[in-house]
This record gives sequence, C-alpha cells and structure tokens, in this order.
Amino acid sequence: MSQHAKVHSVALLKLLRASLATFSHTAAVALDEVATDIQRTLAWLNEDRRRHWTEQVRVCRERALQAKLALKQKQVLDRALSGTTSSAVEERKALALAERRLREAEAKLARTRSWILQIEKLQSDYRGGIQGLLSAIDADIPNARARLDKMIDSLEDYIALAPPETPADVEKTAPESVFRPEPEPSLQNTPEKLRGNVPEPEVWAEAPTVSKPPEWTADIAPPDMGTDSDGQRNDGRAPAPDDKVLVACVEGVPDVVFLVRSAGGDGSSGWFIGGETKTEGYVVVHVADLVHAAPQLQRVLSLPAGSLVLIDRRQATATVFDADNNVLSQIPVPTGPQR
Repeated sequence: MSQHAKVHSVALLKLLRASLATFSHTAAVALDEVATDIQRTLAWLNEDRRRHWTEQVRVCRERALQAKLALKQKQVLDRALSGTTSSAVEERKALALAERRLREAEAKLARTRSWILQIEKLQSDYRGGIQGLLSAIDADIPNARARLDKMIDSLEDYIALAPPETPADVEKTAPESVFRPEPEPSLQNTPEKLRGNVPEPEVWAEAPTVSKPPEWTADIAPPDMGTDSDGQRNDGRAPAPDDKVLVACVEGVPDVVFLVRSAGGDGSSGWFIGGETKTEGYVVVHVADLVHAAPQLQRVLSLPAGSLVLIDRRQATATVFDADNNVLSQIPVPTGPQR
C-alpha cells in the first residue's frame, strides 16, 4: 500500500468528519427509537393484552358454567312439576352465547401469546443483526474521527509552514514535478482569516454609495444555494432591495472571492463581498442594483447571518461555512464569466 496521499482540500476532511458525527448520532437515535418501540409493544402485549384476555377467559368460563347450571336446573324443575323434560329455549341460547364468548376469549389469549413469542424471537434476531452497526457507532466511527482529527491537525500544521525560497536558476533546472506541485489553497483562505478581512463598521459608514457595483462582481460564480441538502429553502432572511452591500474595489477579477454576512441592521444587509487581491477602496451598493448587475448572486443572499461563502476559481470549488466555521457544503463551480 502506498504511504503517500494526494489531499486537495482539508475542508473536505472536515466535512467528512462532520458527516461521520451526524451519521453516528442519527443511527444511534434511530436504534434507540426502534428498541423503545419493541419494548413498548412487548410490554403492552404482556401487561395489558395477556392480562386482559386471561381475565376474560376466566369470566367467560364462569358465565358458561352458570349457564349450564341454569339449564340443568330448568330441566330438573320442569320434570318435577310436569313430569316432562322442558325445551328450555332461553337457557340453551344463553349457554350457547356464553360458550361462544368463551371460545373467542380463549382464541384471542392464544393469539396474544403467539404474538409475544414471535416478537421475542424477532427481537433476538434484530439484536444479532445490528451488532455490527452498534460496534461501528461505539468504536469504529469514534476511532475514525480521532484519526481524521490527527490528519487534519497534521495537514494544517504542514500548510502553515512557509516553503523555503528557491533560487531562480535552480528552479529552472529542477524537475517540474518537484518545484511545481499542484496548487494548494492559500493560508489566507481559512474562514478565520477571511472574516478578519471584513472592514470595520466605520468603513461601511464612510464608503460612497453607487448605483452600479464594480464590474468584477458580474464574474462571480456562486454555488446554487436555492435549497439545502434536504431540499428545504435557506432559512436566512433575504435582504430587502434597498438594503446595502459593501463591495471591495479590486484589480481585475480575483481568483479567490469571499462573501461574509454579519448581523446587519439599519438598512444594511450585513453582506460584504471581497477578493484575495489588492483592495483599492470600498463602495456601497443596494441589493436591487447588485442583483440587477450580477443576478447569480441572488442565490446566496438569503443565507443566514454568520454565513461565509468562499469561491476559489483556481480550485473550481465553492465552500459554504456556517457561523461556527463548520463546512456546510463544498461543490464545484464554473470558472467562466457569469454575465
């Protein structure tokens, strides 16, 4: 087995770790619910139905015995008074009804006992069948998450190491595969670093308001955030058309674009749009004007406060983070102009 791995995104490892935790929790809750339902059904059959039908059998047996005695007494009395055996129609009907009800109660008691035995057997088979899943929830998944934590820590420590300067003449003669590795995400692309690049409130107040956003915003290719992974609409408050968005004025079209939403208020949507390149100032634009110039941005504007969308044109990916910098999704995005 190879001792080397080609890792393109630490964020995907974090997403895998979060997915394992979600699966483990969901599976554990589902197994607990199933076990509870089985125990509740068995308790109902044992404590309620079996006791009920046992009592009904006893009552019906006593009534059948009383009906037999009543029939015999009727026959003996009629023979003593008239010297003939009476038909005793009413007593015979009462006896037949009591015996029928006794048979029904005995059948239902037998069926209840059969159900109890069947469920207990199925419960035993079920417990044997889920042992592998229980083992995964209790041991395998926690161990895998621990290994992922170590891998992520090691990779982040490795990324944080600055590479040594390489002389130009050496680089020309060195194999391209050694000195030109596949591009890795910049250290500045971490959620913490990007959130730190959001201007202070004073900048929002001092930036001029324009009717047309910077041209580079039209080339931003955001992910399709119309629905989440469960098919539900985004739960954030969509900004009003007159709400303001702060946009950085940058040189050209940056390879890395990030959109961060703060709490906002007082006419501000809370959204800031910036790029990983030299910033020459900031402008404020209304949401309606921004959407008119770059309609594709409307996909992400309804994300809740605290959201961060990182669009990396070099990696052709878009990553969405929540307020706690957890990865919600990472999907490929087109790299061409969005006009």
